[in-house]
Amino acid sequence: MSAGKKTAAGVIALLAIGLGVFLYGGWQMFGDELKAIRSLKMIEDKVYTFTYKGDYGFKGFLEQGGAKTDAEMAVYIAGFLSKGYMKMPSSDEVPMEAGCTALDAAGAFGRNFDFEDQGQSVVIVRTEPDDGYKSISTSTFAFLGFGPDWHPVAGMDGFMALASIYVPLDGMNEKGLCVADLIELDGDTAAFDTPRPDLTIVGAIRLVLDYAASVDEALELLERYDVHPSIGKAHHLSVADGKRAVAVEWKDGRMHVTETSSVTNHCLWESRPGEMTAESRGRLEAIRNLSPVNMQDCLDAIKSASYDDFTIWTALFDRETLEGTWYFRTDWDKPVSFEVCDR
Repeated sequence: MSAGKKTAAGVIALLAIGLGVFLYGGWQMFGDELKAIRSLKMIEDKVYTFTYKGDYGFKGFLEQGGAKTDAEMAVYIAGFLSKGYMKMPSSDEVPMEAGCTALDAAGAFGRNFDFEDQGQSVVIVRTEPDDGYKSISTSTFAFLGFGPDWHPVAGMDGFMALASIYVPLDGMNEKGLCVADLIELDGDTAAFDTPRPDLTIVGAIRLVLDYAASVDEALELLERYDVHPSIGKAHHLSVADGKRAVAVEWKDGRMHVTETSSVTNHCLWESRPGEMTAESRGRLEAIRNLSPVNMQDCLDAIKSASYDDFTIWTALFDRETLEGTWYFRTDWDKPVSFEVCDR
């Protein structure tokens, strides 16, 4: 072999070794993220799913004090998932009409996500954290600050899509604990501050899904944090475990708990009469008059309380099978189902 050929072969060998080291280092740094991105797929029009196994940084997020606003949370998410290589847009306000319903009955937890439908994509997220409970949850990319028409295609989009782990809007964990976020039309959005660490409402949902096995444990965890409004609106949570169901609400930094198996969009811990909540009160009364005795009854009850044109998804979580079933945009003949544990 000539000297030139030997030199070329040596260069190629060095490049191959360098590429191997680079790829190995990249895998070591982004292995969990890359596997999750590889699982990302569109299962039907504007509906995505992915599974994340490993450390997605939520424990570290809590240890560094959480976040008081959506923008603060976005900074942390982008930094952790991309190891500092990307920034994520954030919107602290989503000016859309909303009105949701949650119901715990007949061994199931159901909810309608009623929100002004601007064509936003929905994502079903399955998580298996290193230090918490497995869960399934629902999110929408519109709440990540990308706009209602954004959908992941390839490359850095995949990392951005993973941020939906931090923006669960409802879900169930492997212990059968279910939770849903609902707009509280007459709720409190005033700023407050106490010595406790901070969470936005979606951060509180991830906290409950990852670390609570029961309603009692969920309330104990939530009591440790200042829980703040998100997207410029007040929210409350419906939390249920099959034995106990509650609505959790906040005012001036204080948490209020109401025993109830059904929740709509007005304050429950105290009476706040007003025209803006009349429809919500009517839905709550109607759903309380129903007595579901099986899964289909529960679904029918949730369907009857939907906004139709505003219902982006209906989720039904079965504690016995640990399976979630989704119906998108009131297409009741086309359910999509996933189990909490990826098998």
